[in-house]
This record gives sequence, structure tokens and C-alpha cells, in this order.
Amino acid sequence: MTRFLLVAVLVIACGKDKERGEPTPAAPEDDRCQPLPFADAAPVPEASGAGWMTLDGKPALLVISDSGNGGAYAIVDAETGESRETGRLPLGTAGEDLEGLSARGELLYAITSSGWILGYRRKAGGFDLAKGPYPLGPLDLPDKGGMGDKPPEGTGMVCGQRATNCGRNYEGLCLVDAAHEKGPCIGFAASKADGHLYCVVEQEGGKLAVTYEPRIAITKPGALADCAFDDAGQLYVGSNLFDMAQVSRVDGWDNPATAKVTKIAPLGIGFPETLAARGDVIYRMSDTGGAPSLMNKFRCRR
Repeated sequence: MTRFLLVAVLVIACGKDKERGEPTPAAPEDDRCQPLPFADAAPVPEASGAGWMTLDGKPALLVISDSGNGGAYAIVDAETGESRETGRLPLGTAGEDLEGLSARGELLYAITSSGWILGYRRKAGGFDLAKGPYPLGPLDLPDKGGMGDKPPEGTGMVCGQRATNCGRNYEGLCLVDAAHEKGPCIGFAASKADGHLYCVVEQEGGKLAVTYEPRIAITKPGALADCAFDDAGQLYVGSNLFDMAQVSRVDGWDNPATAKVTKIAPLGIGFPETLAARGDVIYRMSDTGGAPSLMNKFRCRR
């Protein structure tokens, strides 16, 4: 959740088109990524995560909102960025600080900043809460929040269900589809507090859990914003403005101890949090504390 942006930081992030007065995306490094035509915003406030789904036979992104917005969502057409549907997700007892979203099988899984999981199933005109809320492990961290940009002491991983910005302060969730599953992890939870991806495993009955090891170091504390698998099982990570909106590729993620993080380009708009990928296309969406949420789309050379 981002409510403390500085004017100077926003200027660095967005820039201004002097004639049109509109925000422009950060310039990619070495022309490796080119902006594509896309709607410049979605009506959902404070976009914090996005997961792939199919709407009317076409790929779409379910974009979710974070704390203070009652589970608000928008479904965005992957080609045009048109917002096709808006609504509210059922939240159960876990509060509303949804920070990451990823599809796996028939469900879309959301993670809260404190480390609780909610699994959603599509129904006509909305979504059902099909699993959870449940914690990704033992409640072994204090609920005290703050800015959530400093790692906690020890190896604890999960706070209380209604706490926010505590402990690892999870900002993203990325789960690989079964066809590309390999290694000990089926995905990762992205920690803003310490800049690491933590291994997510699947337990008996399909329940997800997070482990302290293995993990992948990505960036400095306070900067990691999201992670995403594309449809070929390639893993990407995205930072916020405190790491200049950097998007990177993570090779060898199936062996986290030797995984290699390669920078692609600084990509994003506003205060970029959400990341999604499909083929050679990367999507970013911004949480600047209100609605609408700015967004953009890039094609990046492999």
C-alpha cells in the first residue's frame, strides 16, 4: 500500500508531456522495450496486483485494489486495456489489504501484505471466495506494521490476518502453471520489506505455504513491487520507484540458490506496483493512492 509518495518522486516516475499534460512512461534502456497502444488507466483504485483470466474467450487481467477499497477490482482487456467489468471481491475475515494476485488452475489466488491467501473462482458477474482466507504458515511475526520497508528479525513469515504492512510485507504473488512446474517451488511471494522472493510450495489438499528458504534476492528493502510468470513459465520481477521502476528477468528460478536476475529496463508509470507478462509483452499498473490507476504496456525483445 502506497500513500506516502513525494512530488519529486512522481516527477521522476512520470514526467509530463508539456503539450498534453499527461504522464508518460519511463524511458526503456537501450530501446529493448517499446510502448504499445493501451488504455492509460483502469477505474480500479490503487492497483496492487493482476492475474490472468479468460473473458469471452479472450485473455484479460483481473486487477485488484489494496487496503481501504473494499476488495474493488476491474477486468481489463489484454489487447486494448478497456475495462470490461468492475466489482468487489468477497474478503472473508482477512481484511482488505490484497497486494498480489496470480492464477493457478481454476483459481485466482490473492495474497495480503501479512501473508494470508484467498482463492477466487469466477462466477457470472463476479467471483466466489473458494479457498481461505488462511495463513501461508504459522503466525510467527508481530502484527505491528509501519511502512513495511524493513526486514523483520529472524525467520518468521506470517502476521495476523487483519494486520497490514507487517513482517515481510508481501507485495506480490506469482504462481507457475502446472505445465511449467519444476524445482521445489510452484511460485513465489514477493517481500517488500527485504526485497526477496520466497518459495511457495503446495501442501496436501492444494493448500499453499511459504518457506524462508530457498529464496531469491532481488533488490533493496522497500523497493520490490511484484512478480509474474508469463505463459511460457518465465519469471519476471518489478520494482517500484525506489528502484527506478526496474523490471528484471529471473532465469533458473527452479533452483533459487543459483537463480540469476537480469535487468531488462525501467518500465512503469506513476508509482508502479503491479506487473504482468504474456509472451514478449509486459504490463505495469500504478498505485498512486486513488482512482483511476494508471497503466501501460510494452513489447520487450527477448
